[in-house]
Amino acid sequence: MTAYQSISVDEESARNPRGPKRNDNRVRLMAIGFLVLALITTSFRALSRQNDDEEEAAGKYSNSRHINVPMPAGVNLGSWLSLEDWFYVGDNGAVEVASPDDAIAAACLPPLHLDSSTGPRWNSETAQHYKEEMEKDDETQSTLGGYPNNKKQSLGPWGKAIKTIHAFRSSYLDFEKELGTMASLGIKHVRVPVSWCWTDTDIDPDLHLVTKNETDPNNDDNWIYMDDEEVLEKYTCIDPFYDDVRWPAIPRGLVQRFLRACADHGIGATLDIHTYPGGTSIGTFSGVWPRYSRFWTHGDVPALDNGGTPDVGRHILKNFIAYLESLAVKDPHAFRGFRALSPMNEPAHLATLYNGNPPIRTDRETFLPPLPADKAAEYLNELNAGLESKPHLTKVPDGNHLRVMLWLRDAIDAFRQSSLPSMGKELHVNVHESLFPSEVLPKQEIKSDYGLNQAPMQLFGAWWRASTTPKERAKWAVLDIHHYYAWGSQCSGAVEGPPTGRFSCSDEEQRELVIDNCGAWASVYRSTIEKECEVGLRLASAEFSASTHHSVRHACNDVTTLKMMLETQVDMAAAADVELFWWSYKMPYGGAFRSAWSLKHLLYLLGVLPQPDEEMFHCGDHIPAKGEPEDGSI
Repeated sequence: MTAYQSISVDEESARNPRGPKRNDNRVRLMAIGFLVLALITTSFRALSRQNDDEEEAAGKYSNSRHINVPMPAGVNLGSWLSLEDWFYVGDNGAVEVASPDDAIAAACLPPLHLDSSTGPRWNSETAQHYKEEMEKDDETQSTLGGYPNNKKQSLGPWGKAIKTIHAFRSSYLDFEKELGTMASLGIKHVRVPVSWCWTDTDIDPDLHLVTKNETDPNNDDNWIYMDDEEVLEKYTCIDPFYDDVRWPAIPRGLVQRFLRACADHGIGATLDIHTYPGGTSIGTFSGVWPRYSRFWTHGDVPALDNGGTPDVGRHILKNFIAYLESLAVKDPHAFRGFRALSPMNEPAHLATLYNGNPPIRTDRETFLPPLPADKAAEYLNELNAGLESKPHLTKVPDGNHLRVMLWLRDAIDAFRQSSLPSMGKELHVNVHESLFPSEVLPKQEIKSDYGLNQAPMQLFGAWWRASTTPKERAKWAVLDIHHYYAWGSQCSGAVEGPPTGRFSCSDEEQRELVIDNCGAWASVYRSTIEKECEVGLRLASAEFSASTHHSVRHACNDVTTLKMMLETQVDMAAAADVELFWWSYKMPYGGAFRSAWSLKHLLYLLGVLPQPDEEMFHCGDHIPAKGEPEDGSI
């Protein structure tokens, strides 16, 4: 046993006369260190509070900077509640943003659908072959959600498809974490593209397709699977313009939970009705692609021109406005997170190209017919009333575009007559320049360059002036025109340079010249609309990106160019007081698209965020490793 000797202070001093002085010095140094640390901590906290206060007081169109990277005021949550194929091409997928109608680009819809063993490739969320693939029931091909693989003991083909889509929707976004990240970056608004098809069958965010058989609760294998007839009734909507099309319904409870999370993080959400029955435009974002658009020909024409059928489009919008109004009472927490409504996305986009004439389509009639002559004349009189004495203002010309303008005018009126404006909510009205054929555009004295084409803006400004009042334009009516460098020869850049792009990604001088000159679009946008409507109005561009070309193979993907694209557009839009929304915040299964289109991934490349926007699962066919097990539950 070891004995320990007790030593008094006096004895220790005698043995080590330098000890007490050294201890005193240590104490003094430690005290000084703690004092300095306290001062630094206090100063840091004060500086942090000052920065927080400055950001809070910065105003609704301000931009926060992180590591010298400017942030847009808003972001889109694209392809979450309104699917687009190019978000799900995987690492080896397509390279074009706009998939041609003979291509099936999307390879997955995680987490349940990952490759050809779990389901088909798809064009849009209503593609009929998706449901047809779910009808397969052989042991060599696993089906979506069909475990065990026996139709009597599993969901039917529609149930499997809806289960897969809802599993994707409910796992797409970590509300608490990702909205918190957005808020910390200084992002104040989020735009959520949604389809027109919603369900309130379930109050909570989950779909109850499979339930426990309570008559035999002790049997772990005794489950009740909802049959397809009930699935179709509760969780899908029939497209009135296509006999074979069903839309997967969005649960109201899921969206309301998201809106409550937005309110908690101080983020205002815009609900953008991205799709309507039959599709309002051409492309994957129409929801019915590769089918041709029928919203205008089969819906608006018989309802508006002939009066013989219900007006499906206007009815959907009015019901949606009524639902939003009801949230003020039924779910005030969610109502606080709701900021604005966008009544239609890019109405009749590409109508001037898909018009039955060369060079695009000659085998079909236009999907945007003109108004009847009497209705067109009546509406033109309304739009151009009183302009005889104001030659400096633009007149709206006749043409097929009047059908879209009239629809949007009625949308504005429906919102105006609701209680939403009085409760501080906004209407963001989106329009697109491809609505107009060149022959109706105002003549320009000087040919436009760098994408600064004022002519379509003049027509939209003239229509906006006739459709809203100055007070509305200053408060709740916001005009929205999307703008991308990726399309058009005047602003695009390519790795190989002209003629694919106006500048080469490696040509520093020409790259900077083009990006800066094209960035002036925001100021031209404001000045052109203000000439028609006077000053004091609110403007937005709810979609933009850092992409220099619509093809990933040609686009500039070096970080220097991408950073310049982000900085230039955000800074110049802020100077012009144009509110920007990046398209899109995340796209983890977008493969090569991510660098220029996913803000989350670009901020990682720029050193702002610690993690890339990367996939949790594979997307598309892969070579299984030796001995890799099959997932029987999928």
